[in-house]
Amino acid sequence: MDYRFEISLPTSSDFRCEIAVGGEQTFQQFHDKIVETLNYDSSQMASFFTLDRMGNRVKEIALMDMTMEDEESETLVMDNTKISDIIKPGCLELEYVYDFFSNKYFKVEYAGEYIRDSSDVMPVCIACEGNIPEQFSYEDGRADWEFDKPEEEYEGDYDDSFMEEFGNGDYDDEDRQDRGGDDDYYRDERYESLDDYIDRL
Repeated sequence: MDYRFEISLPTSSDFRCEIAVGGEQTFQQFHDKIVETLNYDSSQMASFFTLDRMGNRVKEIALMDMTMEDEESETLVMDNTKISDIIKPGCLELEYVYDFFSNKYFKVEYAGEYIRDSSDVMPVCIACEGNIPEQFSYEDGRADWEFDKPEEEYEGDYDDSFMEEFGNGDYDDEDRQDRGGDDDYYRDERYESLDDYIDRL
């Protein structure tokens, strides 16, 4: 038997995709077809999840089992799990998480049996409508780090008390240039080194 699935966003009707996959094919093949259809990065992690009647995630079908060897795991692996092993009268809806960091996922709903054409190479995309969601989300303002502030914003932000104590408080770039860039001019003769200065604090 071949299955037809409708893939959509959980909170919007802006996107809809239908993919048919054979019951004896694996979730790995289903995943690969989704990635190919949406032009997503195939190197990224993704998982299908079965749901209970309340819509809570129950069982994970992952690209790979990440549990340690000495740990028991109930996670299924895509390339070892057939579609017909999971899709049954009591399990007709899944979630497909494609961005774990932002918990972005699609609803994957069984939409009936698919009657394949002789030319079909399964899995097959039947339809894809609307704006394909971006694979990853980036928080606004991420670039506004302290080191990205314009240079002029830093003027006056530093404490020059150290230079007043350790050297000449009138130190500036113009004076330095007038004296040939010789930093020794500004060294306080009371201290032979920075370590010596710190020891005496």
